Amino acid sequence: MWKTLSIVLLCCSSLPAWAFDPWCSPRGKQAYRFEWVVKGKAEDLDGSFVGEVRIRNASGKLVQVLGNVSNYYGEDSEWLPGARDYNNDGCPDLVMTSQVAGIGNASVEAYLYNPRRRRFELNEALSNIGGLDVDPRDKNCVTGGWKSGADSVYASRHCWKKGKLVLVSEYKISPRYKEGSESFCYEHIETTYRGGRKRTRTKCTKTFE
Repeated sequence: MWKTLSIVLLCCSSLPAWAFDPWCSPRGKQAYRFEWVVKGKAEDLDGSFVGEVRIRNASGKLVQVLGNVSNYYGEDSEWLPGARDYNNDGCPDLVMTSQVAGIGNASVEAYLYNPRRRRFELNEALSNIGGLDVDPRDKNCVTGGWKSGADSVYASRHCWKKGKLVLVSEYKISPRYKEGSESFCYEHIETTYRGGRKRTRTKCTKTFE
């Protein structure tokens, strides 16, 4: 009897601590493992690959498959996406880079983890933000960035409010010539949205800042 009990205890104590923790625990980030399976080239996205992400739990059981996913870095079948919290709920999410343009603009497919369903679900609001990143100043917000030329830049900031992603500010820089003259400047347009109101500030500078 005592020999059998000691074997059981030895077996269970050898499991890593994160195996007992949920995905949303700070210690539980290895509770899921991602596998990328290449299917071929994406027809509508230049240079990207199409495939599926297979998600396995700590015991290796397949629990979800994200099919028909575009992945710019997915030529290698061993490529594994990372996980990061994009909606500040304590649960790591999955964001795939679906396309990178020659100028450097990156498009993404964002899958938020739903702790109630224990599933990763595509979020269109996040997926529509180019150059998506978590705001380093506020984890409740994300930022985006886009170029339409070497000296034409757009940036945005979005924050989560009651479960919805809300645009809070935009910033644009672009070259401008004064109509009917050769006068040139870089136009800066900063727009903020607060309390249902839109506020815009504009200035011109001689150099790109």
